[in-house]
Amino acid sequence: MRVNDLYVYSVARDMLLDGNVPYRDWPFEYPPLALVPIGLAGGDAIALSLLMLGCALACQAAARALGGPASGWLMVALPPVAGALVRTHFDLLPAALTLIALVLLARGRPTAGLTALGLGTMTKLWPAAVTLIALAWLVGAGRIAEARRALLAFVAVVAVIGVPFVVAGGFPSEMVRFHLERPVQIESTPASVLELIGGSYVTGAPVRPDRFKSNGLDGGAAGAVALLFNLALVAATAWLVVLTARRAGSTAALLLGAFAVTLAFVALGKVLSPQYVCWLLPLAAVAWSHGARAGAALTAAASLVTQLWFPARYFDVVFQESWAISAVAVRNALLLAALAATARALARCPRPAAAPRRSG
Repeated sequence: MRVNDLYVYSVARDMLLDGNVPYRDWPFEYPPLALVPIGLAGGDAIALSLLMLGCALACQAAARALGGPASGWLMVALPPVAGALVRTHFDLLPAALTLIALVLLARGRPTAGLTALGLGTMTKLWPAAVTLIALAWLVGAGRIAEARRALLAFVAVVAVIGVPFVVAGGFPSEMVRFHLERPVQIESTPASVLELIGGSYVTGAPVRPDRFKSNGLDGGAAGAVALLFNLALVAATAWLVVLTARRAGSTAALLLGAFAVTLAFVALGKVLSPQYVCWLLPLAAVAWSHGARAGAALTAAASLVTQLWFPARYFDVVFQESWAISAVAVRNALLLAALAATARALARCPRPAAAPRRSG
């Protein structure tokens, strides 16, 4: 049995066509701009494939602009390395918006760059983490006025898109509640720790159906482990922000910081859906050309390992087959290693040149 999100998208599209308002009339777990690909394609596999093909080509063009021909050609490997995830989820859309934002930032257009990151954040939340890196990079380079204007642009985009749904009701409280209350997702790094500790049970259909539309681990030490990983994610993000600010003398610091913070979001968060590799692989192609080859290679390896169980053997994870649990743990270890390797490469970026002292 193959698993994907096409059915979830089709239900959401039908709700829209019936005149229902997301968040107010039905629980919607994504930010509002996710309604665009869902409204355009819904659960139509061909339509979504074509939409994601366009996003993949945009990622390739942006990767080439950021990392040269090598990064552009590495994007050719995206379909075989990511597998069916490329065409059955809309995650390449926020990935494309994020890479376009990085191109704009690298070319001296921070306001336009954070506008694109605002659009990405309102599609899926993770580009907000890249926004922190971008602001740190600008401030670290002494471009404080530009950082302020760019931040205002980001906030304006989020407000323009979000306020109508706030007025309609249910946003963002319903979305936030959904993500706070959902259990540790069964493929996440915290879940791998819980598998070692024991004492937790599997949630979600077909085992213990719930409202979260995924499988998780709950009970036992799940709450404590989730809290520890949340603290680790906050600490890692803060460290990467500081590191990027201190290395803001090069574009490489921006690009490696963006890749590293996305790795942290994926590897340390309590949810690690398989399609998250679509966020990582375009950034890995860019990072390859900027001194983070180990991090990029480890990320590609993690994506390939994911295909051992997803989508065809996903229920081996749900029903706790030992080989599948071990494969998930190996994949998560590879992502943690990729994070460490990329952070190390970021730490090796040159520091900004000291400003000359004024005499008199």
